Amino acid sequence: MLNFSLLLVLMLQTPAAGQEVVVGLLNGQQILVQDPDFSGFIEGHSGDATLRYRQAHVHGEMPLKDISRIEFAPYKKGQPFLMTVTLRNGQTLQLESERHNYLSLRGKTELGTILIKHPDPVSAPVKVRTHPPNRKKDLTIQYLEITAS
Repeated sequence: MLNFSLLLVLMLQTPAAGQEVVVGLLNGQQILVQDPDFSGFIEGHSGDATLRYRQAHVHGEMPLKDISRIEFAPYKKGQPFLMTVTLRNGQTLQLESERHNYLSLRGKTELGTILIKHPDPVSAPVKVRTHPPNRKKDLTIQYLEITAS
């Protein structure tokens, strides 16, 4: 009887929904991405992803599940990305990206799998440079809204 009750409880449980991210693009379009994979200054899969940041002289990592929204400030050439990070408890932090100066996001949408890069290196012309490229024209993401997982 105990085994039957346990089996019934397991069958009736709904699987935990994966994380979803609303990506606000610079052109005004919004895309809902399910089960996102991140690389760059945000790294990891879905609810296990972490934001690598810097605030003054403090370097740290923050789980993405603690964040509700990330807004990107206008890009300044050769500088880390400036972000306004809103935590789930309502607190707002001004942070900079750490280590990497890009963000890639891959996940499922209603139209299939999508890959979004910020900045988008595809639109930048390929040529030999002696200085870092100006990525201001290549930016694609304005904000990320993260739903609870």
